[in-house]
Amino acid sequence: MGIWKGMADDIAALPLPKKFHVVELGSQMLVYELPHSPAVNLYRRLGCGRYEAIDGNGAGTIVHDLNLPLPDIGLFDLVTDFGTGEHIFDQLQVWRTVHSLCKAGGFIGVIRPENGYPGHCFYRTDECLFRDVAAANGYEILKLQHISTARGNNVLVFYRKKG
Repeated sequence: MGIWKGMADDIAALPLPKKFHVVELGSQMLVYELPHSPAVNLYRRLGCGRYEAIDGNGAGTIVHDLNLPLPDIGLFDLVTDFGTGEHIFDQLQVWRTVHSLCKAGGFIGVIRPENGYPGHCFYRTDECLFRDVAAANGYEILKLQHISTARGNNVLVFYRKKG
């Protein structure tokens, strides 16, 4: 999917530590920049100390099938899934991966297509899932927003993982 300007503003507003560590599911692009540039550019401008992107297609810094458990690559201050998780068959494993990568007190950002976004991926979701994931994991919901685009509707959520 990529990172839109509003999402970039949301990320910039997070109280991330200096030299924060970020990992993305999927190698994302900044779609509000023309030409589109890699998301790592945003994170570097914000003071990122370590950047990783997990992608099965070889475009990321870590090549991995997200249907499978991920070997230990450390903990991150920010974990994002901005357009990859809905293309993975094993949804439970995707959520386990996101949870296991985020350090206590860290942040998680996820956007997923809703019903009304036809023909795009394996799964479309409802905000109920995001609320239930928060409740089951003790996450604080910082933002839960419905976003309409020309291609369809999405739900964006930012969590804080309690520590």
